[in-house]
Amino acid sequence: MADINVTVTVDTAAITQQNLATTVVLTDDHGDSDDTPGDSETFDIHATAGQTVGFTIVAKDGTTPVSLVSFAQESGVDAFSPLPSSDNGFVGTVSSTVTGAEQFNITFTVNSVEYTLDPKLQTGQK
Repeated sequence: MADINVTVTVDTAAITQQNLATTVVLTDDHGDSDDTPGDSETFDIHATAGQTVGFTIVAKDGTTPVSLVSFAQESGVDAFSPLPSSDNGFVGTVSSTVTGAEQFNITFTVNSVEYTLDPKLQTGQK
């Protein structure tokens, strides 16, 4: 099990490419939340170098098919090394080179349609 577990909850009945940030809710078991309530692209995972962060995805309705596809770095320092992937059960290790906030992309599917969200990994204390 990861040190920090992030759940990606998708409102599959309402999601579109235009409302992605408001129809996807990210939560973790450390109490992190959106900087701007209701905007998942402002979600910060607070972690320290070497901690593992695991990701799971669920449909809000509990039945619509959803799945994680891939993770990618945005510009800047690698947030994770290695990146979460299907090969490692979507668990990544926080890179020792992160010294602040680093954005990364989470690509997932809902009914075979791909969406990409870009939350942040924040090192240090809350």
